[in-house]
Amino acid sequence: MRLFVALLGLAAGCGDPGEISQGVDYRPPGTDNPQSGERGSVKISEVLWSGSINDDGTWDPSDVFIELRNEGSFPINLSGWQIEQEGSLERTYVIPETEVRVDVGEHVFIAAKTSGCFPEPDFVVPTLSFRTGDPFELTLLDVDEHLIEPAGSDDAPPFAGGYDGVRSRSMERLELMFGGQGSDPHAWHYYTRANVDVPNNDRIADGCRENTHASPGRPNSPDYSGAFAVGSFE
Repeated sequence: MRLFVALLGLAAGCGDPGEISQGVDYRPPGTDNPQSGERGSVKISEVLWSGSINDDGTWDPSDVFIELRNEGSFPINLSGWQIEQEGSLERTYVIPETEVRVDVGEHVFIAAKTSGCFPEPDFVVPTLSFRTGDPFELTLLDVDEHLIEPAGSDDAPPFAGGYDGVRSRSMERLELMFGGQGSDPHAWHYYTRANVDVPNNDRIADGCRENTHASPGRPNSPDYSGAFAVGSFE
């Protein structure tokens, strides 16, 4: 707002308004600025909000993750990026410092811990949590606080995924070009066990793969139904 007023003053011939003391510097994205992004360059591609279940049937609602996918044109360093959560919980998660750059097309995931069904996440944010089945909206911001991507809704049930008392399934993004915004329900589906030779759940612990259906850090499973679900996956 101050910048807008200053520009009007210059246009009216009111002289130099002086240095603007507030605002976020803009650094054009590129290989020289790997921590800056542009809108849509990184997507929230999967959310396991319903917790994990090991093969013995023990449910851990605190064992959750968020996956990101680099859809830009250059590698990205996610150090200092933020995910704002709104809905029944309001929190801001900051991605820890790292030297790693996420290559174009690569998936990484942020887990709440390493002691559950996801022992080797790319990032650990211990405060990450969801209230099972409650509305949530996630907003991804880069290190310069540019809006990159929204996902979900702060006043509607989760778009897909859930826990049915036996298995937990994640909410996955359709991996299609022009597949919709993250805030659109039709851009999401629940994890479907893919009948392929190369599994996409190999970053889930061996003792959890029977009942925890998700693809952290890997390409999402195909949506065989051609439809989307709102709420749980039943």
